Amino acid sequence: MQPKAFTLPDPAMAARFWIRDLVHTPRALPPLSGDITVEFISHNPLGLQGTIVNGYAYSSRMGGPPGPPPAFPPGEALRNWETVFFPELQGVYAKLRNADYGAMTAAELAAFAEAAMPEVMAAVGHSILAGMQLHSEADRLHQFLEARFGAEADLLAAGILHGSGSETRSFGHDVDALTAAARQSPAAEAALRAGEFAAAASLIDEPWRAALTSFLADHEDEIAIWLEPHEPAWSEDPAPLLRLVAANLAHGSENRRDNAAAVLEDVLGRLSPEDVAGFEEALRQGRDFVPAIEHRARYQLKTMGGVRRAFMALGEKLRDAGVLEAPGDVFFLYRSELLAAAAGELDARPLVGARRAEWQENLQLEAPMTLGMPIPLEMIGMMNPWMRSVFGAVALPAPTSEAVTGIAASPGIVRGRARVVLALDEAEDLADGDILVCPSTSPPWSPYFAVVAAVVTDAGGVVSHAAIEAREYGIPAVVGTRLGTRRIPDGAMVTVDGSAGTITIDA
Repeated sequence: MQPKAFTLPDPAMAARFWIRDLVHTPRALPPLSGDITVEFISHNPLGLQGTIVNGYAYSSRMGGPPGPPPAFPPGEALRNWETVFFPELQGVYAKLRNADYGAMTAAELAAFAEAAMPEVMAAVGHSILAGMQLHSEADRLHQFLEARFGAEADLLAAGILHGSGSETRSFGHDVDALTAAARQSPAAEAALRAGEFAAAASLIDEPWRAALTSFLADHEDEIAIWLEPHEPAWSEDPAPLLRLVAANLAHGSENRRDNAAAVLEDVLGRLSPEDVAGFEEALRQGRDFVPAIEHRARYQLKTMGGVRRAFMALGEKLRDAGVLEAPGDVFFLYRSELLAAAAGELDARPLVGARRAEWQENLQLEAPMTLGMPIPLEMIGMMNPWMRSVFGAVALPAPTSEAVTGIAASPGIVRGRARVVLALDEAEDLADGDILVCPSTSPPWSPYFAVVAAVVTDAGGVVSHAAIEAREYGIPAVVGTRLGTRRIPDGAMVTVDGSAGTITIDA
């Protein structure tokens, strides 16, 4: 089979710079998720246009490569998130969550979903603006430290702001609470340790029952990766969650180290007396970043899960009408086709099989990071700190057969077995001491950081989710390798150096 060419759909598009977002869209997408992603990109506050090439999403700034983010006044980021952006996100999620899909016809539901998309994506886009504003305040600490410590500033600033347990109600913290409830409920603990997950789910023993019910309600609709609504939310099937709680019972998930205090002490010891006041002011402005950014991520995932809810409801109606074989087949149609199918004008069943096969084929492709005008990624990162620290837009050495290089994100050196995990549902068999190698992570991945010895990702920079969680759990991390999941063999023994940003493949 000849390799697929990655060619932009319009030759005129090649005059612009196009880049993949490995954090939010690390893998090839089926048609509907691709349409949703293009809509999402169009509402990005940087003024982007999106396109899909062989299932992979690329974006380009309409006026050229990404430039500096908007300037924000200091001290207002958290208030803006809490009073403006978060209520908007809550509102659109509630609209998706509470709609009476059962009372709608297929045509009405298709029209509802189509009309909701611009509103939903605008709210998600505004939450990106909130993240940029929060990052702008956190970046002042980075700038302060860079002026005094040079290249060390990335890890120093990240370690201070993100190296200790945050107060956010993230997935990992809530799994810890559920694990604690299991320990207080002997029957639940016994069932989980025995692998009897159906029995554990049906138990009424307290506090287990209340904790499980609360968890599933609180995390309803949360999906694992932002722009993969074709993948099930954890609340749709509690079995993977219960396997994770069982693993936490065996491993002990609450042993986190407070790295922030040690980094803070180190920095204060190296600063001159006249710099301390400026450092403390920069630190004060950046303190809100992690709690707000992780809270924001959770509700972005929940809102995109609400999008999944709406389209799955439509898929059920199309299945009942004989237009699709299964509700999930809806993700192998384009939005325009959904309207036609819902109107009874298209039998979509013949389309799904071929498109599913093409998607599976696309998942095996090695998609280039950029298309169009050749611009070094490090130039993008220099122009835009948000692109550097969140998305990892920096220069990297080419990988070799013996080593892969990425961005140093959490210090430490560890050797272990590499486990290449391409999706969250593949992570259940991770064992103590494994090295997690994955495309990217999001809040639902957090509990696995208590099991593994180190984390390596294709995507992200020093303030990506994987970097934040690795520092919180005190394990080494190398992020933004771009091709780690393809260059590191599953099962190989590797040495991860989270301070140098290297992964050495030993055997």
